[in-house]
Amino acid sequence: MRMEAMDADGLRQVETWLAADPVGGAIFGGFYGDAVRRWAPLLQAPTRFGRLVRDDTGPIGFVDLEILDAEAEITYYVAPDRRGQGFGHQTLALLIELAREQGATSVHVGVEPTNTAALATLRTAGFTNHGEDEYGDVELTLGLTENQVS
Repeated sequence: MRMEAMDADGLRQVETWLAADPVGGAIFGGFYGDAVRRWAPLLQAPTRFGRLVRDDTGPIGFVDLEILDAEAEITYYVAPDRRGQGFGHQTLALLIELAREQGATSVHVGVEPTNTAALATLRTAGFTNHGEDEYGDVELTLGLTENQVS
């Protein structure tokens, strides 16, 4: 698996996935569902990293990383037809490595409490649950250290 910088084709792929995904579209569609207009301008910031995740057969999903004060805020998405194959774990590992490479010392993510697959993936990767935020999302963090395996 590999990540590629998000380009116009990747942004359109994100919109296509979310338009056809009732669950992922409900969670991510408000922002990423209009990726060409809403996400593309933010990717110009030096602290923001959007990537399309691919394997040898094609696109798998996307990641979004923003680093502020050495804390990485992450989002990751696996396309519906690629779920259940371990790509969430692999995508998350790539995303954590990208955060490290960009100088993050911790990673933060908010997850809908009904997204049990993402919660399980994050817990397996070593994220700590900090309860729910004011929007009802489960807040999780991961400290990044030299010795830690992602």
